[in-house]
Amino acid sequence: MKRAAPLAIVLAALLVLGALVLVGRSEGRRHARAENRGIAEIRALVGPLDQRSLDRYRLLPEFSCLLYNRDRNPFALELCIDARGRVVEAIDRRNRRKPRIYSLREDPSAATVRVDRGEVDRLVGRLEVLK
Repeated sequence: MKRAAPLAIVLAALLVLGALVLVGRSEGRRHARAENRGIAEIRALVGPLDQRSLDRYRLLPEFSCLLYNRDRNPFALELCIDARGRVVEAIDRRNRRKPRIYSLREDPSAATVRVDRGEVDRLVGRLEVLK
């Protein structure tokens, strides 16, 4: 009987651990869906990537960001794209007091919004020439 108690504790711990893994995965999927919805919304606000309001860019080791001007705010809308063309972050700074930030930096593979990475590179190159 003394061995049954430690075995029961181990089994209970495994069940709790399994439940936590399931909850974590579910929360991760929920987070990715919410972030992808926000990214898609800001992507739609931007419209075509190649447009007059494209004002600046940022180059980071993991991705390139395109910034779009709205109402004299050169940082109003921002899309950050990884090497595979996945939009991994989008920021709406039109309300300067409360920007909306959607990010999947922690898990780029969960990003569902995509753009043509070649076009992003061409746009960054064009902006680089204009500097």
